[in-house]
Amino acid sequence: MDKKYVNFNGCADDTVAFLTREALMDKALWKKFVQVFREQQDGTNYGWRGEYWGKMMRGAAMVYAYSRDAVLYEVLCDTVRDLLTVAEADGRVSSYSRDTEFTGWDMWCRKYVILGLQYFYDVCEDEQLKSAIIPFMCGCADYILQKVGDGEGQLSINETSVSWGGLNSSSILEPIVRLYRLTKKQAYLDFATYIIEQGGSQYCNIFELAYENKLYPYQYGVSKAYEMISCFEGLLEYYEITGNEKYRTAIVNFGRAMIDSEVTVIGCIGATHELLDHAKNRQTVKIDEVRQETCVTVTWMKFCARLLKLTGDRVFADCVEQSFFNAYLGALNTKHKVNRRYLEQKFVQKMNTYYKDTFLPFDSYCPLIPEKRGWKIGGCQMLSDHTYYGCCACIGAAGVGSYLETAVMCDGKSVTVNFFESGTVDCICNGKAVHLSIQTKYPTNGMVKISANAETAFELKVRIPAWSNDTKFSAPYKAENGYAVLRIEEGESVLEMTLDMRIRVTKPIVWETDRVCTKSVVTPTGYNAVFEEVRHSPADDAYISLSRGPLTLAADSRMGKDASSAFSFQKKDGVITCRVCDKNEIVDGKKCRIKCEFISETGEVFYLIDYASAGRDWETEIAAWLPTAAN
Repeated sequence: MDKKYVNFNGCADDTVAFLTREALMDKALWKKFVQVFREQQDGTNYGWRGEYWGKMMRGAAMVYAYSRDAVLYEVLCDTVRDLLTVAEADGRVSSYSRDTEFTGWDMWCRKYVILGLQYFYDVCEDEQLKSAIIPFMCGCADYILQKVGDGEGQLSINETSVSWGGLNSSSILEPIVRLYRLTKKQAYLDFATYIIEQGGSQYCNIFELAYENKLYPYQYGVSKAYEMISCFEGLLEYYEITGNEKYRTAIVNFGRAMIDSEVTVIGCIGATHELLDHAKNRQTVKIDEVRQETCVTVTWMKFCARLLKLTGDRVFADCVEQSFFNAYLGALNTKHKVNRRYLEQKFVQKMNTYYKDTFLPFDSYCPLIPEKRGWKIGGCQMLSDHTYYGCCACIGAAGVGSYLETAVMCDGKSVTVNFFESGTVDCICNGKAVHLSIQTKYPTNGMVKISANAETAFELKVRIPAWSNDTKFSAPYKAENGYAVLRIEEGESVLEMTLDMRIRVTKPIVWETDRVCTKSVVTPTGYNAVFEEVRHSPADDAYISLSRGPLTLAADSRMGKDASSAFSFQKKDGVITCRVCDKNEIVDGKKCRIKCEFISETGEVFYLIDYASAGRDWETEIAAWLPTAAN
C-alpha cells in the first residue's frame, strides 16, 4: 500500500495553495453547485451544471489528500452534508427533471455525483458521515439500474445521450465499478459488464478497437477526447476487479496509441479544441480552433498517472510531467482575468440576459501556434444567480492532485521518485521508517539531491526522463524500465543526479493526407463527428519548437520579438544553444520559471521563456511553435 506523507515547497505546492484559497474554500460556490440538483434545470438546454459539484469534489479530495488542510476538510464535509439532502424518495439525484432525464448530459452529471462522493469517501475521517454516503450513492446507482440496461422497458445506455453515440454516458463505468468495490453488490458489477459489452458508443466499440490495436483512437469513429479517456479509466477499474488481461491489453494499447498519435509539445492531446485529430502530426495546422482544452489535459494526466501505477512504465510519468509543466500550469488563471468578450457574446448577445463577473481559476484553451490565451470559457453555464462556471475550472484541481499522488510512490519495500519536487517524503519500507529530503531547483536546473535517513535498507527507484540523453548519478545504479535502481543502506546517505538540460529541437512531422474529425454536427440520429479528408500544406512545416528539460520554451511578444514573426537561431557545431539568464523576467507580476537568451542568424538577440509563464495577461500573443518563415 502506498502510505506516505509528502511535504513539498515547489510549484506544485504553490498550485495547491492557489486553488485551495481561490476556489476550493468557496462555501458559496459549493452551495450553488448543490442547488443545481434542487432546481433541476439542466434539461431545459441539455446542460451539464450537474457535473460541477462532483468534478470539483474529486479534485478537492485529491488536493486534501496531499495538503491535509483542516479548514478545507471542514468545507468539504459541509458541502457533502448539503448534497446528501438532495436525493428524492426513490434515491434519484439529477440536475435534470424527470420528464427530461436520461437525455443530453444527465448520465454524465450523475456519474460525477457518485465519483465526487467516492473520492471524498477515501479521505473522510468521519465514520458517521461515511455511513451516510454509501446508501446515498447506492440510491443514485439503483435508480439508474432500474431505468437503464438491456431489460424490458429499459433504455440502452448508448441511447441516454445523443452526444457521440452515448460516449459520455458510458463513462459512468468508472464510479459503478468503484461502487461495487465498496459494496460488493453484484448488480453493480453486472451493470459495468453490460456497459463494456455495449462498446462505449452506438457508432463503434472503442474497447474492442483498442484491444485489436489496428487503428489510432482518432480513427475509431468517435473523437471526443475527454469522454473517451474517461471510458478507458472506467475499464481500468474493471480490469483491477476482474483481472481480465484482455482489458489490460486494451487499456495499455489505448494509452500508447494516444502517445503515438495525439500528444503535442505542451503535453495535451487533440489540437482541434476537444477532439482527437492526429494532433501529433497537425499541431501547426492553421484552422479556426487549434487550441488545447484544460479538461483534456487534466483527464490525460489522470489517466497516465493510473497507467504509471498499473505498468510502472516511465513513459507515462514523462507524459504527466510534460502536461503539468506546460499545458496545465499555463492554464492557471493567476491574474484573475475575466473573458468579457466571450461572456458578452454568449450571455448578452445570444441569450439576451446579464451575467455577474465570476472568477475562474483556469483558462480553458491553450494555443500552440501564435495566438493569445483567454480565448473561450469551456463548458460555460450560467447559474441561477447569474454567476457562471465552467468545466475546466471545476476539473483543474485533479491535475495537480494526480501529479502529487504519483510524485513519489511507496509499495512497502521500495520508493519510486517520479517527479522532482523540492521537499520531504516520509514512508514505511519493510515495516520501518524512511525519510527522504529532495533538494532541487528543477525544472530550471537539472541538479537533484536526494538525502535519505532510513531505519532499514531499501530500494530506491529514480526516473530518468526520456529527454535526458546524458544523465549522471553519484552512485552506481541499475537501469530498469526507464529508472535508476539503487540500494540505499540503513542510516544516512546522499544521492545526486544531474540531468541533461541541453536545448532540444522538435520539427513538424511531414504528412500528405489524412482522414480526421474537424467538427461535429447535430444530425437526425444524434450529435456526430464529421470526418473529412485533409491535405498537408507546406506552410505547416515552417515552424520549430524548442524544449529545455521538461519545459517547452515559448515566444512572448513582450520579450523583444513578436511571437508571430520569423525565428532563426545561431548554432554551435550544428546545435542550437542559449544562455540561461541569471535573473528571470517578471511576467504579469510573477517571475517566470526560465528565461533563455538566443541569437538569430542575423545577430538579433531575443528571449524565450517557459510556456506556462507566457501570455498570462491574455492580451499578449505567444507561441509554443515558433514560425521560421512568413506564414
